[in-house]
Amino acid sequence: MTSLTHDLTALFHSLTPSAPVAWHAGAMLDGERLRRDVAERTAALQAHPAHDWAVFYHHGYPALVTLLALWQAGKRAWLPGNNQPATGAALAAYCQAFAGDWPNAEPLDTGAPAPLGDTHPDAELVIFTSGSNGLPKPIFKRYRELLNELNTLEAAFGAGLDDALFVGTVSHQHIYGLLFRLLWPLSAGRPLYSEAFQDPAGILRLAAQRPLVWVASPAHLKRLRDDLPWDAAKPPRAIFSSGGPLPADSASHLAAHAGVAATEVYGSSETGGIGWRRQPPDDGAWTLLPGLALTQQADHTRLASPHVDGGETALDDHLALLDEHRFRLGGRRDRIVKVEEKRIALAQVEQALADHPAVAEVRVLQPEGEQRLGAVLVLTPVGERQLEEQGRAAVTTALREHLAATLEPLAVPRRWRLVARLPETAQGKVPMAALQALFTSSRQQLPEVQDSVSDDRGVTLTLRVAAGLPWFRGHFEAQGVLPGVVQIDWAEAFGRRYFPLPAGPNHLEVIKFNNLILPGQEVHLTLDWKPATGKLAFAFHSSRGPHSSGRLAFKEPA
Repeated sequence: MTSLTHDLTALFHSLTPSAPVAWHAGAMLDGERLRRDVAERTAALQAHPAHDWAVFYHHGYPALVTLLALWQAGKRAWLPGNNQPATGAALAAYCQAFAGDWPNAEPLDTGAPAPLGDTHPDAELVIFTSGSNGLPKPIFKRYRELLNELNTLEAAFGAGLDDALFVGTVSHQHIYGLLFRLLWPLSAGRPLYSEAFQDPAGILRLAAQRPLVWVASPAHLKRLRDDLPWDAAKPPRAIFSSGGPLPADSASHLAAHAGVAATEVYGSSETGGIGWRRQPPDDGAWTLLPGLALTQQADHTRLASPHVDGGETALDDHLALLDEHRFRLGGRRDRIVKVEEKRIALAQVEQALADHPAVAEVRVLQPEGEQRLGAVLVLTPVGERQLEEQGRAAVTTALREHLAATLEPLAVPRRWRLVARLPETAQGKVPMAALQALFTSSRQQLPEVQDSVSDDRGVTLTLRVAAGLPWFRGHFEAQGVLPGVVQIDWAEAFGRRYFPLPAGPNHLEVIKFNNLILPGQEVHLTLDWKPATGKLAFAFHSSRGPHSSGRLAFKEPA
């Protein structure tokens, strides 16, 4: 494998001209093609006056070329998680130009290639993470810190991967996907797959043809369908997961079907990777990555790592150190809210709820504008039986009594949401906006959101169409049916929640009704917002098939 270096020229020249680098647009591109593309893009960037560039590409290879060229040209790359209009407007305060799949992207003409020289180790990349308030927070990463982390990943996980093709179901527009899908395979001389897979079945079909490394997140691995073609696929050389802990039952299910246990990687955008585990057979504890060290101080854990600026930092998570190499993960230090001027640690409430046999997963928050806590729960099979036999009120009463034995009254949630799954992004994060939405739906006369999965193309919501919703009353005497006009209203209302739709009126361009939506159903609503055309496409579907689909236009027709 390639020995990493701060000198990009050495990295490029270590690739033989015919070495496979990236599968992109239906072809495998080699080392010579990468060198030529980076050299031409570098020349175009050197000729442009902008220093800070907002970079967004749906596919990984052009993003990789642009990032390498920006660093060659001595310029700074900003890597947002999406290319929505509001994101572009926010980046315009920092970036003088946009590269990639933006409506206002700069045309970077190719010409005579620039000579590839040294990249300064302090060249920067700006990535984004959600702060404690859910708003994107910029994180500045130096090029040398990224290279240090690539060295760590190869030392920890490189053995046995050989020439496996790196594929992913996560975006490269976040630090985990960028490192694992693009930079690590390139730096170690392994090929990468440019496009992210939306369906794991495509990865398994590819695994039947050649060795793979699958870069995934809990959002995908917790929801694998039973009909995936496992039998036809060879076990991947490795499956990586990051973004949040993978539940033990999901990890066991994956290992049984895939033939290999997922390697979970713990860390953050600020710190880079910190530790890893595989369950089974691990007992749930994490192992520290090589070259890192943890020390326990009075009120926090301190990390020494070559992946962070200055070499060390205090962690936002509580860690229980088992020995110098292993630790267990607790809650975050910064999740403190005030309820009637009393400071409440949300992680403490979550841990107390997680100790109850009825609770599988939990998030506790303070609903906007309220002086009380709310809890979002996924029930265990035990909890589901209690819900079916005793009802919702009995389940939440038992949970309140459980908490009251150890927590002060203000720390006991007053509002409860029972969902099939926690809402997650494609990166496995639980977005604060989606959690808050669970407590505002009833006030806005919208159905309860059971789950949400979003990526740069749109969002899919799982909705519980309760029989008690007002639209069923009086609509057909023999059988309640959700009116079509209500479905259109829901599409717009949820569209405004997740996308920056223009204010003012819209018009319905097309609508098609396939099947009735009946009381008590669980339906999925897929929303796709196209800011360039001002159109919102929507589709309702369920296990019974499609129910309706249409398109709302927020611009006057020509």
